[in-house]
Amino acid sequence: MIREVISFISESMPRLEFISKLTLTIDEEKLLESCSRIMKLTPEGVVVTVPTEQLTDRELILLHLSKVHFGYITKNLDSDRALIGDLIAYTKKPAGTVAGRISEMSAEGMVERVGKGEYRITTYGLDSFIHDVLPKLTA
Repeated sequence: MIREVISFISESMPRLEFISKLTLTIDEEKLLESCSRIMKLTPEGVVVTVPTEQLTDRELILLHLSKVHFGYITKNLDSDRALIGDLIAYTKKPAGTVAGRISEMSAEGMVERVGKGEYRITTYGLDSFIHDVLPKLTA
């Protein structure tokens, strides 16, 4: 019996290691720690405490959706969704520009539509935020 268990584990472990290399996950504790350098919780909600003028339209959208996600996982917000109107107001870009960027980002798997005019950042989008946007804001 023990021989079969050891054999099963020996066969399964390489597969599990391979699958773990293929799986994209976000450690929420590390995300919160990383974001704490640029975001703070206030009684009014989550605020970004660094200048954002150097960010592109897409990066501003990722920042806002990450901010919403930050608020959700810290239980400061009830939902991890952002309305298109909020994205337009936050980015200060024309509605057509924001809609176009959201469409592109949805096609790339960075953002997902979860309701009429509601969007949420995906795991891939959070990974992109961590690796591409966050360094620009903490430099």
